Amino acid sequence: MNLQVNSVVPVQIFVAVALALASAVCYSAAAVLQHREVSVHVAGGLDLVARLARRRGWWAAVATTVIGAVLHLAALGTGPLLLVQPLGVTALVFALLIGARVDRTSVDRTAWLGAGCVVLGLPAVLLPTIPRQTAPVTPVLGYWAVAAAVAVVTGVLAIGAILIGRRLPRASPVLYAGAAAVSFGLTSGTAKAVWLGHATPSVIVAGLASALVGVVLVQHAYRDGGLGAPLAILTLADPLAAGMVGVLVLGERISTSPLQVSIGLAGVLSTAVGVVLLSPRHVVATHPKPAHAAPDPLADAQPTRSAA
Repeated sequence: MNLQVNSVVPVQIFVAVALALASAVCYSAAAVLQHREVSVHVAGGLDLVARLARRRGWWAAVATTVIGAVLHLAALGTGPLLLVQPLGVTALVFALLIGARVDRTSVDRTAWLGAGCVVLGLPAVLLPTIPRQTAPVTPVLGYWAVAAAVAVVTGVLAIGAILIGRRLPRASPVLYAGAAAVSFGLTSGTAKAVWLGHATPSVIVAGLASALVGVVLVQHAYRDGGLGAPLAILTLADPLAAGMVGVLVLGERISTSPLQVSIGLAGVLSTAVGVVLLSPRHVVATHPKPAHAAPDPLADAQPTRSAA
């Protein structure tokens, strides 16, 4: 009997790894497609989304994102979170390779170094968020209290991105990406509540609305900041935000030993360095003309693209 169990586990682990890597490839391809589409537009707000909705490439990115989400859920159902979640950071490396392939450019050393810092730092940051195998506790806050807090944080970050966009162009896409990640985190937490049977129709609607807000915000992040830094912020903040929803609403416990907290802080430092290295090195205060693409930190020379 033990032989049968031991023979099954490696197969499940192999399947989980394969599904997680396939999900990362889908997410990175979707990010590259979204960046390619938004880089030819200077519109903002809902007008940007309305224009993107008329482009086949953007819908291809949406479809690829959905496929990636399904694969990620399948990976979590097959393997442990400790294995699956860190593999998601490989999306940043895949995005470097796919973006260079699509644009027929090479990846410079600075971008590779930044990606390496993020790939090493993100698993360390996520380590304290791994749930402990202990008895469940009473949730700290209700869903709507957390949803209201998410709405406030998202609004503050989005408004901050708008207000300081002209003075600090590098900060604007990071704030947009952070706001999008917080919104997506609430959606992920809502999905888990639905999976556990704790969600009402109004909660489901709120989760879907949060996802739509995230979609709008992430387009602005890719438009203003290229691909590297926004994708790094999303990869970091999304699972952290979802984890906070799990702790506050679903009563999950997390590990906060001194060693894990120290590793997490080191991961934050490494990730921050990576985000800086992946940020655009030449960004102007105003939006580029529609006939040209936004500067991309993932390549040495970004070719101009027509806005046709």
